[in-house]
Amino acid sequence: MQSLKQVGSIFLYVLGGIGYLAIAATIVGISILIKFAALLLADKVLYTILIIGDLLRGIEIIELLNILIFAFIGMGFGVATKLLIPQYARQISAALLIPIVPLVFMSTPAIRYNSWLEKVGESDNLLPPETAILTNSFLKRKVGLDGFLGYYVYTGQFPVIPTKQSEMKDLDSFEKMVNSRFVQLTGVAPTIVSWSMRVCFWLIRIFYFCIAVIATIVHFREGVRIAGR
Repeated sequence: MQSLKQVGSIFLYVLGGIGYLAIAATIVGISILIKFAALLLADKVLYTILIIGDLLRGIEIIELLNILIFAFIGMGFGVATKLLIPQYARQISAALLIPIVPLVFMSTPAIRYNSWLEKVGESDNLLPPETAILTNSFLKRKVGLDGFLGYYVYTGQFPVIPTKQSEMKDLDSFEKMVNSRFVQLTGVAPTIVSWSMRVCFWLIRIFYFCIAVIATIVHFREGVRIAGR
């Protein structure tokens, strides 16, 4: 009889674990989908605004949505601990959140990177391999890194990335043109604008990540409290 109870308990825990993983995957999927939809909307509305559109893109204003997204993630993972073994539920869920938070956070630049590759390919009618060669060469020349990492570093110091081969070749003119918009907006000298952008954009990224972490932790605790009722 005791053996049957143990087998039954193990079965319930396994079933609960499968349910927990399904819920976790759904939460992450919905969060990334919301980010993707928000980026599309921002590209069509916010970032097309004359002059200030580039500024809003540079400060990644859409990342303020992280407050809601990571609150949703934290709450969801907290409540889902109800399905896990009580003694280890909180630890397991918290350990899973450690890689998930930065992965979901980085989904925004990852989506942007792939969108940029598509735009470059469309602008010059290039095949994907040709697009990769062109963009990697450009990023390597500009920041010493290629691929997604090079893209992330470049956009951390400059708000707009060229989407045409001609713009990549004549990068000085392209960057001067973009800088002039910020000079018109702020009235500050181009050199100061350039350095300010580099410092501010990285600080803003750190700030947004801190928001994501804090929102996750606070709402995870609340979710665990609700699950424990």
